[in-house]
Amino acid sequence: MIEDIINSSKAYYCVECRKCSSACPVTRGYGKFSPANIVERSLISLEDEIIYSYDIWKCLTCGICEEICPSGVDFLSFMKEIRKIARENKNFGIPAHENIFEEISCLFDKNDISLKMENVETDDKSKILYFAGCLPVYDAFFGEIGFSGRSIAENTIKILNHFDVIPAVLFSCCGHDALWNGNKEIFEKLKGKNMEKIKGFEKIIFSCPECYRTFKFDYKLNIEMMHISEFLAKNSLEGNLNKTCTFHDSCRLGRHLGIYEEPRIALRKIGYEIKEMEHSKEKSICCSTSCWMACDWKAEEIRKERLTEAEELAKLLITTCPKCKIHFLCTMSHEKYNLEVKDLVEVIGEAI
Repeated sequence: MIEDIINSSKAYYCVECRKCSSACPVTRGYGKFSPANIVERSLISLEDEIIYSYDIWKCLTCGICEEICPSGVDFLSFMKEIRKIARENKNFGIPAHENIFEEISCLFDKNDISLKMENVETDDKSKILYFAGCLPVYDAFFGEIGFSGRSIAENTIKILNHFDVIPAVLFSCCGHDALWNGNKEIFEKLKGKNMEKIKGFEKIIFSCPECYRTFKFDYKLNIEMMHISEFLAKNSLEGNLNKTCTFHDSCRLGRHLGIYEEPRIALRKIGYEIKEMEHSKEKSICCSTSCWMACDWKAEEIRKERLTEAEELAKLLITTCPKCKIHFLCTMSHEKYNLEVKDLVEVIGEAI
């Protein structure tokens, strides 16, 4: 099993240069953890040791190791497949929030949810779908720290309405976390359900990078798809806010999907000056918790590093990922920062 993963991910190309470790935010936090070390342990046939190791759950799957790897090792695919085998062998990692979000993913397989939105227009018969993901669920858990999935959903639709687009809306789990946490069974069920739901649509628009990444690479649909930042970059948008912000590139929208300029184009159109952090675009630091896994004090230190970097440049930090916003707000709920965190669509929605 491990040998097949090594071959498909080209892990055998690893030359032990350790460049991945020099860039990995988890290596800085945990010290002994290293992407190269994970690969090396698999190459020397420590199959059982790898499968039962909790180190495989510390990886953020942020992709910065792949950006810097001179050998082209597909570490993300390697880690995703290793976790699948680990899960089959009862190694479930260290899930945060008592694993409630995996349970909720299972419920999405059996039930639909909806959210009554205000001051926006939707049309169930539209050929354009806004796939809103799990946003209503997050409100129930993170509303007390200032997160509003409703705000992200309503502002996304408000933006679409502004450009005369009246979308249908689907709140459903894309299966991203299940897939990356090795739960292929739940992922396939969610994928099948969603593929039935989206039949007949000509275009799908996403506000969540994880949903977009999952649909684009793991559903492999023959349908036009775009992130809301791409939509904004392509359409006429004007403003003269004359404000300053800094921008956090989420791992999925940035390194996974290669979308860096579009959010910045949209912000500049309405009058924002963007102060770039040292670690931006391809070098962006992950928000430190992936798929609700291994959210511990080390992850908190990575978030503090990122928030401090942002605070030194601006009073407003803008991102495009709901989970990034949640994780930053979580740290800010018990640490003082002279900083506000907003989603891109909230900023654009306020301006139009």
